[in-house]
Amino acid sequence: MNAQVQNTSAHEVRAAWIEAARLRTLPLAASGSLIAAGLAAARGAFRVEVFILMLVVSVLLQVIANFADDYGDLAHGLDDETRVGPKRGMQRGIITPRQMKRALFGTCALTFALGCLLIWVSFLRGPALDGNAVAAMGVFLAFGVAAIAAAVFYTVGPHPYGYMGLGDIMSFIFFGLVAVCAGSFLYLHRFDAASLVAGVALGLPVAAVMNINNMRDSLDDASKGKRTIANRLYELGEGCGATVHGQRVNGEQAMRIYHTALLYLSLILFVAFIFVVKGFSLRTFVAGAAICLSFQPLMSALAGIVQEPDHTKLDRFMAPTSLGTVAVAIMVTICLVVA
Repeated sequence: MNAQVQNTSAHEVRAAWIEAARLRTLPLAASGSLIAAGLAAARGAFRVEVFILMLVVSVLLQVIANFADDYGDLAHGLDDETRVGPKRGMQRGIITPRQMKRALFGTCALTFALGCLLIWVSFLRGPALDGNAVAAMGVFLAFGVAAIAAAVFYTVGPHPYGYMGLGDIMSFIFFGLVAVCAGSFLYLHRFDAASLVAGVALGLPVAAVMNINNMRDSLDDASKGKRTIANRLYELGEGCGATVHGQRVNGEQAMRIYHTALLYLSLILFVAFIFVVKGFSLRTFVAGAAICLSFQPLMSALAGIVQEPDHTKLDRFMAPTSLGTVAVAIMVTICLVVA
């Protein structure tokens, strides 16, 4: 492997690191920051310095998760010659485990430092500091450490939670609920119940992006001991003999039913969220219609996923689903500001 690394050009090394960062996933990580900023603007509490720091921290957390995924999957034997998706930089020997460890440590340290700065900017440069603010700072520091740990231990360590079927759930929590609820708190310095609705609504398509990856690798993961919601649903569909409209549901369909439910529930909740924040008016109804229209890319990708019979060919729907979620987040943010 060392000889291969030495013979690799600088361009190939840069390309491997860019691939490891998975740029196509980074806009998705920013979605929670956008919606939190939109809610803050609707409440008259938006602050640009909080937004910028929150955006950077969110993106760095996604980079940590992506680096950890490469490192952990190779260490646990998932990234071998039978892997369904494209070969990664570590798998090809361009990035060594030691280099990835250093990159992980450095990115974690930078994320923690910027997270501390975000907390300081939010609370010490915001409203007057009191006992409640001190307690809130401690809670947010714990949230930050937990978010970094969750990003790392998705596939790293002796018992990675991503191999126990918890990847979708943790993505839902940290890039949906925590991103929006905690993000809005950093502006408002209070819990806004509406942020809970938006956090759930965003977490669902985030989990859907994870589900595409898991559907693609479902049988390969199962053969190597990695349990995901996708391969559990596949086995359930193959074994239970359930029917829908008189048609037997197989494993492929079971995975897609779950995926469909995630996106349609998200649509319902985002429209409800706008009415919760803005009340009932003609402008709010227009905003709700705009949000429905913004789901079109997601629904187009969903149609392709449902119609594709081979789960190993679903990777091409990853980027449209990720970017479609960002488009929805942008539209929701615009509606919060102007409706």
